[in-house]
Amino acid sequence: MRDLISLSAFPKSGVTYLGFLMFHCLFGDEAGIGDLEKQYVIDIHAWPALRFAVPGGPRIVKSHFPFGPDRPGVGRTARAVYLIRHPVDVMMSAWDYRRFLNPAETPDDDEGGPADGPAFRRFVHDWLASGGAGFEVAGPWLRHVRSWLDQREIPVHLVTYTDLVDQPGRELAAILRFLDLPVPVERQAVAIARSSMAAMAALEADEVRNRRNGVFYRPELARSYEGGRRFINKGHRGCYATLLTDEERALADRTFGAEMSVYFSGGSGAGAG
Repeated sequence: MRDLISLSAFPKSGVTYLGFLMFHCLFGDEAGIGDLEKQYVIDIHAWPALRFAVPGGPRIVKSHFPFGPDRPGVGRTARAVYLIRHPVDVMMSAWDYRRFLNPAETPDDDEGGPADGPAFRRFVHDWLASGGAGFEVAGPWLRHVRSWLDQREIPVHLVTYTDLVDQPGRELAAILRFLDLPVPVERQAVAIARSSMAAMAALEADEVRNRRNGVFYRPELARSYEGGRRFINKGHRGCYATLLTDEERALADRTFGAEMSVYFSGGSGAGAG
């Protein structure tokens, strides 16, 4: 039985934002935001039992798995929304996430952020040379994207991170049409407002301040939070043009060139999300 809607994306591609949009569209004010990924738009990695709070409602899961018949939930997926983000911007968010999870790991010369420290430049080279490897659950970015967009078993609606952030009204409406989920325009506008970067950051700050398990805060992340680091971060854009050296851009072109030319404006990703 195919009864699931999958919000699928490579890690650090913005699927948390997409999950917020769907939650606020479909489950109303009575649903507890802290249970978003546990009972409403279920994170299939953390909550694989898939116990939905609204049995008769849309059964939506968030997944970082590549497509494959043996992947959890794939055999039950009726339709999927695939969110794609420029691989170099994903790389930068992956770097931030690594620092978030392991605050003591990154050398001091990189403490100011993604500057020019040797640890960062090694990370960049490894990411570009490997096709975007760095998340075991997902495999390389290149393989993940191709697994979902080249398959024909499940209908897929493709949306880019840039378009979703820059044109949320247009993209959310298109997603809901694809999924055949009628939501009043007024409710869509509420969902967009409640899912903004500022709104998500405020929720994270509240969870951290109250040390309350929720969408973001976990006790095991306390050290990172105490150091001022956050899950909701910079929303990197255009990193291909602004952060790579000429040599690194050449490597990115060799590795990701086909995908960059197909899915991102101008191929290079300048201005892409």
